[in-house]
Amino acid sequence: MPSRRALQHLTLTVILGTAASVAWAEPRAQTRPIELAVDATDAPRGIFHSRLVIPAAAGPLTLAYPKWIQGEHAPSGPIQQVAGFTVSVGGRVLPWRRDPLDMFLVKVEVPAGTPGVEVTLDYLSPTESFGNGYGETPNATPHLAIVDWHDLLVYPLGPNAADVPVNATLRLPAGWQLDTALTIERTQGGTVTFSPTSLYTLIDSPVLAGEIFRTLELGPPEAPTRISIAADQRSALEIPEARIAAYRRVPGEAAVLFGARHYRSYRWLLALSDTLDQNGLEHHESSDDRVHLGMFTDESLLLRWGTLLPHEYIHSWNGKYRRPAGLAVKDSQEALRTDLLWVYEGLTRYLGDFLLTTRSGIRTMEQSRDYAAWVAANADHNRPGRRWRPLADTAVAAQILSGAPTPWTAYRRALDYYDESLLIWLEADTTLRLRSGGTKSLDDFCQAFYGAPSTDPAVVPYTDEDVYNTLNRIVPYDWRGFFAQRVYAVQPRAPLEGFKAAGWKLVYTDQPNEYQKARAQSTKLVDATFTLGLWIKEDGTIDDIVVGSPAWEAGLGPGMKLVAVDGRKWAPPILPEEIKAAKTNTKPIEITAEHGDVMRTFRVDYHEGEKFPHLERIGSRPDLLSAILGGRTW
Repeated sequence: MPSRRALQHLTLTVILGTAASVAWAEPRAQTRPIELAVDATDAPRGIFHSRLVIPAAAGPLTLAYPKWIQGEHAPSGPIQQVAGFTVSVGGRVLPWRRDPLDMFLVKVEVPAGTPGVEVTLDYLSPTESFGNGYGETPNATPHLAIVDWHDLLVYPLGPNAADVPVNATLRLPAGWQLDTALTIERTQGGTVTFSPTSLYTLIDSPVLAGEIFRTLELGPPEAPTRISIAADQRSALEIPEARIAAYRRVPGEAAVLFGARHYRSYRWLLALSDTLDQNGLEHHESSDDRVHLGMFTDESLLLRWGTLLPHEYIHSWNGKYRRPAGLAVKDSQEALRTDLLWVYEGLTRYLGDFLLTTRSGIRTMEQSRDYAAWVAANADHNRPGRRWRPLADTAVAAQILSGAPTPWTAYRRALDYYDESLLIWLEADTTLRLRSGGTKSLDDFCQAFYGAPSTDPAVVPYTDEDVYNTLNRIVPYDWRGFFAQRVYAVQPRAPLEGFKAAGWKLVYTDQPNEYQKARAQSTKLVDATFTLGLWIKEDGTIDDIVVGSPAWEAGLGPGMKLVAVDGRKWAPPILPEEIKAAKTNTKPIEITAEHGDVMRTFRVDYHEGEKFPHLERIGSRPDLLSAILGGRTW
């Protein structure tokens, strides 16, 4: 029987009647653990093998495959990628049937006289993405693999995931290294045995493994942090020292921001590959991060993706430790309420992608201003859907918007609670500063809401009232009304007042925006959104269009394929050249495009030249933005 110390884990049990109380607990001593053995030696060709021994009494047993995935905010468990599923007792295969209404549940009758069942299953890592969930995207290459436990197991339906003990082992290809937030008990014969833990903690602790591996220790000793990197090429691990120095400042800046931490140690598990999707997923003591090979050496990739690690790190406080009550559920079958993602993700966008990234020196202030200008301009100019859909609904509807196709994103809206909330929290920050005479800021909110005392991993749920009340204790104000107007009401224009309060304003010039340029290179799109209202793929296909823009008024739409612009055969550099040329004449820009079996010429009446968003100083106002973004530790 595992010891009490070995079974330490997290609980998600919310004490009834309170929205902010969660206790530590351990699985009941009489609970027998699930035995899980994962064989990832076939991961380089995309298959993971699992064998489970699950305690069960005689009679009906319902086994659950994880459905609602924390951090993905959706029922995105990759059940369609499970194959070879069998249930047996003593070598005898038992019949099973899937629940006809819930595809993630399997029912089996356990015969008398047996202590449990054996389950085998294979998870098939897709060769290309078919959804936004991590299990719906590639999880392995010939050189590395990410072991997301929720893709690889089933468990008995009913108990709280924090009350289910698990003994897990992992077998890797010969010579591969790994890192994880789990405690490794021993490694023998190519098999890694982890210390007993809970089902919740196991699912919350992915493993990164690979044959090309490097670990960067960042410190500090009392709560160590590190970046562990698995890459598809050794050259990707040759990181300039200046880059490492910037990331080494991240933990210190976060310590000043929050005044406490809620992990024992923390590691970024970073996969560098051009064949994996680019994304990050947060966990209490680690994050599953996936970026292009050249992240640390290519300036445009660093500008585009350098925010990823600070963003996921902030989630250790905002999202994992403090979590919306609707997301603090007992297991992966309970539906997630995502209405407060404008705090969970939106505030993290502000604190991680904007503040912490700049304060640590990953981006310069100039680069961060270009980033913020693009965020503001995109929300204000490129989201006609804001005229009918409030920002709050992009959070409530996250599970359906996250899998929506790219065409019509501008009109439909996307997961806008990420970027637009950055603007709202900037305004909240400047409001705190101005109404307190400069004595208070959002840093004070972070310390009050997420800070002392430091703890091991825990979950403390909150409601919107907790957010408003904490802000009100710092600076009395109608915070409920503040967020009601900006988050819950339909707003035809983006919330830009935070820039003005910080001493800056959004303007458009003919000088390229550095972040917008890096983003276009990363997405391989021609970005003509602030002029004609178009995003165009390199082959000329219109990826999306801004309804009401000059291109829209001319009759263009998503899916049409540009063949020529003003009589010149389509190539990505052609369109910007013709937009510049149109500024000096009154002739419409003529775009010839294929639409199914039809070829048409569209006349776009636009003559204002190229436009790129920037922030410009307001000389009559103090520069609060520089004070907000300035580093605290160097």
